[in-house]
Amino acid sequence: MGAIIASDTTLHTAQTGRNEIEMTESGSEFEKLSAPGSGKLKPLLVFLVVALISGLSGYIVFTPRETPLGKAIKLLNSGRAAQAVPLLEDLYKQNPADGAVYPWLAQGYLATDRVAEGRTALDTAFRVGVKDESLASVVDNFSVYYQNRGHFEEAERLCQSAQASVNADKLSGSLARMYFKWSEADMAAGNLDGAVERLNLTRRYAGYLEEPLKEQVPHLLARCYRELSALAQTRDKDDQKAIELLEKSVAACDEPMSRMALGGIYTKLGDKRKAVENYQVVAQSDPNNLEVRHRLVELFIELKEIKGAQAALTELVDKERSFENYELLAGLNLKLANYAGAVRALEEACALRPTAALLKQLISTLDKWSAQLVSENKAQEALSVKGHAERVSEKLEALLKEEKKNEPKVEVKPDKWNPGSPPISIISSRNWLARGSLTPEGEIKIKNISGAPVEDLTLTAVFYDNTRRRSKGSVVLPVASSAANAFAPGDERTLYFSCPNIVPADHHLAVMILWKGKFLKEFPVIKQP
Repeated sequence: MGAIIASDTTLHTAQTGRNEIEMTESGSEFEKLSAPGSGKLKPLLVFLVVALISGLSGYIVFTPRETPLGKAIKLLNSGRAAQAVPLLEDLYKQNPADGAVYPWLAQGYLATDRVAEGRTALDTAFRVGVKDESLASVVDNFSVYYQNRGHFEEAERLCQSAQASVNADKLSGSLARMYFKWSEADMAAGNLDGAVERLNLTRRYAGYLEEPLKEQVPHLLARCYRELSALAQTRDKDDQKAIELLEKSVAACDEPMSRMALGGIYTKLGDKRKAVENYQVVAQSDPNNLEVRHRLVELFIELKEIKGAQAALTELVDKERSFENYELLAGLNLKLANYAGAVRALEEACALRPTAALLKQLISTLDKWSAQLVSENKAQEALSVKGHAERVSEKLEALLKEEKKNEPKVEVKPDKWNPGSPPISIISSRNWLARGSLTPEGEIKIKNISGAPVEDLTLTAVFYDNTRRRSKGSVVLPVASSAANAFAPGDERTLYFSCPNIVPADHHLAVMILWKGKFLKEFPVIKQP
């Protein structure tokens, strides 16, 4: 040790001598600064030299060397797991008690398809109480691995095992994504009860779920409850259960389709007031929904609430200018003795379809209005209305003459319905993609035209993506399956359904209705603003 010190001293002395020679050779300016009277410079130079040497020594002493674990982690992060695993295995063998190795060893095994060994290493990390931040990502990677292979129970067990070791927020995110993907698998397999269970678990962790998955959860849950409700009606013949399931659907996500279905069941059960309440919610949230306005009008008339029916119908004709609507509005106004309103409605109906019967009704209404005005001592107004009635009479006479010239063709109906053709006709269909929804919905109104009870009838609704030219899935619509559920001659039914898959909102969509594989009609899917 002494020899080494002496040698270092000699080197230091030699080096100092060389420095002094260099400083001497630097020129006259240095000599002036080094002369007597400039003694402040030498202490400063000595301080700077000492500081420089100390800094270099500190850098050499305190700069950390790359550890074997750090090297292995760097290899893993750069995608070179095959090189990292041997290093991690050596570290494990050298010190099995070092818990920090296990999460990275598990990750390395997973990346090299040694899953069983990786899971053993991960379970060991849990057992020895490792709290390393790296555990969260390893657990998530293993969970995704199991999910991609349909092993959702194993993914769930893994997350439960990790609860004591992984940060609760990070673990909740893994659970949310896992339960969501599990619910999708359940829905694809037709396991609606399982899907509901998994979606409710997803909602528990929804705060940790990324968009747009978070937005989809309530819509999917509402859809599952609707489909379960439909099964309760058709399969179980349990309307009360169907109502309970639809109420759960509304609680999950208040969508028009659920309300429409509720209104339909309440109407069937005779609870017209409850039906009106649900239809009114739809009318407020979906002003362009014409079907719900038709149903409100019908229910108000059945409830003998003429003013309510009039208000609902007035809103309807603003959006759907049809002969039938104006004719109905005219009738409601007549019941309220609102002759002016009845005349306006009848004239609108005549403009769309002038018939002899309608013109006769218009003349009769004008006569009643004229008589009312006379009773109110409004002779001039009464005379004007009377003149209006005379002009309508002239139109009626001209129409009757034209009808005589062109005798109507008598339609010859077959004596027997052809069993090879569909026993139903499609009266109307409405298909829509609700605002904020990712699953199109639809309804179809059909009528039994066969002249006999239909005991075996199933339709198929196919959602077709015209943008991508591919099907987005089909829905089986059981109309009649037994004598107890027979479709009577002349009866009408409304069926509700939804797309089994999520669709892009910017695509062009349509619904095709099939009977026994035969195409019947196609209807566009309307996107609500």
